[in-house]
Parts: sequence; C-alpha cells; structure tokens
Amino acid sequence: MSQEDLTEIDSLSAHERALREQIAQLQDFVEHGPERERMARQEEMQTLPPPSDLLGRKREKEFMEKLSRGELKNQKRNQTKSGFLLILLLLAILTLGMWMYNILQ
Repeated sequence: MSQEDLTEIDSLSAHERALREQIAQLQDFVEHGPERERMARQEEMQTLPPPSDLLGRKREKEFMEKLSRGELKNQKRNQTKSGFLLILLLLAILTLGMWMYNILQ
C-alpha cells in the first residue's frame, strides 16, 4: 500500500465517523425532539410575564434620578403647605359642624 492509499483510507474513515455522528444526532432528534419541544412550550406557558407596571417603575426611577435637591425641597415644601391647608380645612368643617349642632339644639 502506498502513502496515497493510506491518506485516502484515513480521510474516508474520518468522513465515515463524521457521518455516523451526524446520523446519531439526527436519530436523537427524531426520538427526543418532540418531547423537548413539548417541555419547552410547557415551561414557556408556566413562566409568568413581567409585571405590567414595570415601565411605570422605570420611568419613576429615571424621574427621581433627574430631580435636583432644590426640586426635592420645593416638592416637600408644597406637600407640607398642602397638609397644613388640609388640617385647616378639616378644623373649619368641624367648627361649622359644632356651631350648627349648637344652633339646632
């Protein structure tokens, strides 16, 4: 046997091994492929979608990161002022209610 014959035999045996591996992969796919697809679909259906308010949270976080300290102080001042006005309003309603109750008695 010559050197060329040996190289040709080696290349043919390598080609045969590659074909056998490919055949084994295809057989595995045919035997177990549908089951894997079914399991993947089932897992996908059982996975919960992300919360619907995720975008809202992201926008709020970006907004809060953009605020400066002065803007935060202004917001707190406005909230305090609004709270004070709410308390005054409730006291006025309570006073009017007591006044009406005393008049009607």
